[in-house]
Amino acid sequence: AAVREFQLSNGLPGDGVAGKATMQYLQRSTTEPARYSRSLTMSASAYSAYDTGNSSRTCNGNFVRKGLVAVDPSVIPLGTRLYISGYGYAIADDIGGSIKGNYIDLAFDSHNEALQFGRQKVTVFILN
Repeated sequence: AAVREFQLSNGLPGDGVAGKATMQYLQRSTTEPARYSRSLTMSASAYSAYDTGNSSRTCNGNFVRKGLVAVDPSVIPLGTRLYISGYGYAIADDIGGSIKGNYIDLAFDSHNEALQFGRQKVTVFILN
């Protein structure tokens, strides 16, 4: 069940088998990227679709979930692929009123996960 849940939350076919594709994804999500154009040290906060006052959709219309992050588009353009230390691979898919400059807001699948992350300094790698 845990493998199936991981697969579904990461856009993989949810067959519950830790096959080649799942293992490759797991390996990718635990190592720093080999190819990136630059890295930024940023202040990170966390949010979920279940937080009071938040929309359940990103500004691009996607359901708020882990792997989508809110950025200042003047620093990181929307649609940019990222690797974030302590979080994994992500896509810049949302903006926020208080996300300005070197701040990033990381989406999580639950309110509890967002609370557990809290606020941290992270290294954000802009992928090629």
